[in-house]
Amino acid sequence: MLKQISNKQNLFKKLSISVVLLISIVLLGACAPSQTIENNIVPTLFSVTRPANTGQTLHLQGRYFGDGQNFQSKNSYVILGADVNGKGGIEVIPTAWSTTKLNVTIPENAGSGFVFVVVDGARSNGLPANIQ
Repeated sequence: MLKQISNKQNLFKKLSISVVLLISIVLLGACAPSQTIENNIVPTLFSVTRPANTGQTLHLQGRYFGDGQNFQSKNSYVILGADVNGKGGIEVIPTAWSTTKLNVTIPENAGSGFVFVVVDGARSNGLPANIQ
């Protein structure tokens, strides 16, 4: 009889430890920070075809251009005629977009200055373009 009581107490101790461990794991998991994925890759512009005239196609090469989200993203475009800091200029949607190449038809109101590629709000380095 004494042995049965001892076995029941051991079983109760084991169950108590298991329950405490399970509750601890659940509580720790609930307090753990959630992970978010950030895209910290900045588009890089390597080359711009020159000279470029209004109505012609300007070819841009680089990397990390993404896919332009099928031309649906308001945060993905090309800036033409900006100053060296990316201010001013006009926003143009490319006619062709791949991860390494963009084609842009130069509008009439585009001026000479720097060209930048903006992908999901992240602006590339600028390169000069002589648009006539």
